[in-house]
Amino acid sequence: MYRATNDHSCTKGLKEKNAHRNEKLKVKKLIIIGGFGNGTVVQSTVEDINEKNPTWNLLGFLNDRETDPINGYPVLGKIDAETVSRFLKDPDVYFFYSLISVKLNYKFLGKLHDLQIPQHRFATLIHPTAVISKYAKIGHGTCIQPFVSVGPNTHIGNHVQIFAQALVGHGARLDDYSYVANNACIGADVHLKEGAYLGTNATTLEFVSLGKWSVTGIGAVVLKDVPDYAKMVGNPARQIGSVAE
Repeated sequence: MYRATNDHSCTKGLKEKNAHRNEKLKVKKLIIIGGFGNGTVVQSTVEDINEKNPTWNLLGFLNDRETDPINGYPVLGKIDAETVSRFLKDPDVYFFYSLISVKLNYKFLGKLHDLQIPQHRFATLIHPTAVISKYAKIGHGTCIQPFVSVGPNTHIGNHVQIFAQALVGHGARLDDYSYVANNACIGADVHLKEGAYLGTNATTLEFVSLGKWSVTGIGAVVLKDVPDYAKMVGNPARQIGSVAE
């Protein structure tokens, strides 16, 4: 039987609980740095997240080429530190850096650093259809796309891109800026070092490592460690050059 009470401590506790719940439900503002291409893929993921659980208010894009709206969202300005600094004044604004290019990764990485955005202000976006182990650790500014599977005890760094239907085996480590294309399969305890790229439908044996900024092409089968900056193709994967060349 319910009885009214004048217990102010109970009322205070209820208010604190509701305030905490409201804070969790608070929709955050988001700006995508980029545009057509990967930026619109990220936009689609944000919309799918919001359909399941309203989380992000997508304000628009920062883009150096486009001025017209991108898929209905405004271009808010150029990609430069001055523009970003204006938005950083609002503590509820978060960013996602979507500029990716196998050939221009170094250039885009320099641009990212020039913006001077604190890591905690980058959004981590996980598609609602992705299956992520509760024992996985995921950094800032990472995007995990539809139907991705991430196993237990994986460690995924900052600004990592994992595209649709990729599989990340248990114990794998994906360092900052690494890139996993759609349908790629990463074996158990594999290490993708900084900036490593694993192409569409490529797969790896367990326990191998992919070197820094290496590029492993479409459909490659990696059976042994890949050197830093190596270009790899084929089954089994073989080196055909260097990214630095």
